[in-house]
Amino acid sequence: MHTPCKTIATALFATLSSCACALADTPAQLMGTVTIVGSRPTSLPTQIPTTIEGISAEQIEQTINASDSEDALKYLPSLMVRKRFIGDYNHAVLSTRASGTGNSARSMVYADGILLSNYLGNGAGFTPRWGLVTPEEIDRVDVLYGPFSATYAGNSVGAVVDYVTRMPSTFEVHAKLAYASQKFALYSSSERDAGKQASFSVGNRSGKFAWWFNLNRLDSTGQPMVFANRLVSDSSTPAAGTRPTRA
Repeated sequence: MHTPCKTIATALFATLSSCACALADTPAQLMGTVTIVGSRPTSLPTQIPTTIEGISAEQIEQTINASDSEDALKYLPSLMVRKRFIGDYNHAVLSTRASGTGNSARSMVYADGILLSNYLGNGAGFTPRWGLVTPEEIDRVDVLYGPFSATYAGNSVGAVVDYVTRMPSTFEVHAKLAYASQKFALYSSSERDAGKQASFSVGNRSGKFAWWFNLNRLDSTGQPMVFANRLVSDSSTPAAGTRPTRA
C-alpha cells in the first residue's frame, strides 16, 4: 500500500506532466512590435526647491473649452491671464501672486524652450506671443513658480510657463466650430455681443519627418470697456437719456 504522502506526490507529478504536454502541443505565437513611449513628468527643472504645477492635453480637452493657448492656464493656481474678452491677445498679460497685471516683464512664457514673452516694454501692451501656439498642438503646460533667477533670467520673479507642443505620430485631422454670446445692458444701452471661431488642423508623420498645419479664425465683439462722457465744462450738457459714446 502507498502512503498518503506518496499518493499525493504521484498525483501532483501526473498533473504537472499533463500540463507540460499540453503546453508543448500549443503552437507558439509571436507578438507584434510593442512600442513603449515615456514622457517626462515636467519640462522644467525639478532639482530646485520650488512648486511646479502642470496640465496635460487630456485635461485641457476634458475641463477647458480652450479658444486659444492662454486658456490652458485658466485653472492653474496663483495664475491669471488678463483676458478682457474671448480672443484678447494684445492685452492678455500673465500675472501671478507675486506680480500683478501691470508687470508683464516679471513672468516668462516659453514654447518648447523658445521665449514667447515680449520684453520690449512692461505693461498691458507687451504681452507674450500667445498666437504662436494653438490649443490643438499643446501636449502639456508646466508652470514653475518663482523667483528662481539662478535657473532662468531675473524676469522669473513671478512664474515661468512652458508650453510643450507635440507632433502627430499618425495622420490626424481636427475641426472645431465655436460660438459665444452675451447680453449687455447699461446706461440706457442694450446689445447682444457674439463671438465666432472656426479652426482646422491636419498633420501626419512619415518616418522621422512630421508636419502640422493649423488654420484658425476668431471674430469676437465684446462689451464696452469704458464709456466716454461729455464733461460739464464743455458748456453743453447732454440731454437726459442720451446714449453715451462707447469706447
